[in-house]
Amino acid sequence: MRKRETIHRADDREVGRIAEQLAGGVEKIHQLWTRRQVLKGTLGVAGAALLGSLLTPVKKLLADQAVQTGKFIFPRLQFTVYDRTPDIWNVGPTGDIILRKKLAELTNINVSMEPKVVRLGDFDELCRYPFVFMTSEGFFKLPEKEEKNLREYLERGGFILSDDCVYGGREDRFFRCYRELINSLFPENPMRHIPADHEIYHIYYDFPQGSPHMQGVRLHDGKPGAWGLFEPGTGRIMTYADPGDLHCGWMMRYFGARNIE
Repeated sequence: MRKRETIHRADDREVGRIAEQLAGGVEKIHQLWTRRQVLKGTLGVAGAALLGSLLTPVKKLLADQAVQTGKFIFPRLQFTVYDRTPDIWNVGPTGDIILRKKLAELTNINVSMEPKVVRLGDFDELCRYPFVFMTSEGFFKLPEKEEKNLREYLERGGFILSDDCVYGGREDRFFRCYRELINSLFPENPMRHIPADHEIYHIYYDFPQGSPHMQGVRLHDGKPGAWGLFEPGTGRIMTYADPGDLHCGWMMRYFGARNIE
């Protein structure tokens, strides 16, 4: 039996909820009416056509605002960058391509190979994707709208994988700036170090030392590896921030398997 695909709502706006309720109500009426009329043998073509015409636009509205989560999409996040460093949000798209191919090759994840860019300033579009990737090598400061969108996206269940494109092979500008941003957006719940024994490092492959370190600053507050924002009550990691330049590792331009520390 074919597994039914899960549908993820683009957002929870009132129009979306009303449309869902309306679609569910019409579907129920249609099922009840169909069963009753089939038993009586009197279902007319006009009646069926009328129900079809009522239901079609509602289904189309829902389909247009939803994305099938049965396929994993790896979007790159476009955000406002004021720094003049060379590698900004769109650095190294080949790394994304290689990662998608390796995910499909080494796992049973249904990975979309199509590149996708999502703007942080477009909240409705952002909410269509439960996972986004964010990277850069310099300091940055978001405008108020993008800060608001980022916080609300994480609170609604979105996840951001943040990776430092290490500046000059040494500095951790993006990582420090990102951690400061998240802590300012969630002052009551600052980011915490993710210990090496956390389940995220032992789900598919085993990483006994935690997140692999390619280059850059190894220790932050005396601790190696990535930091996360944990959702109160559930422990869900809302965003994962890595200072070790994983993306350069994906590109395999500068590092081989033996170079991973």
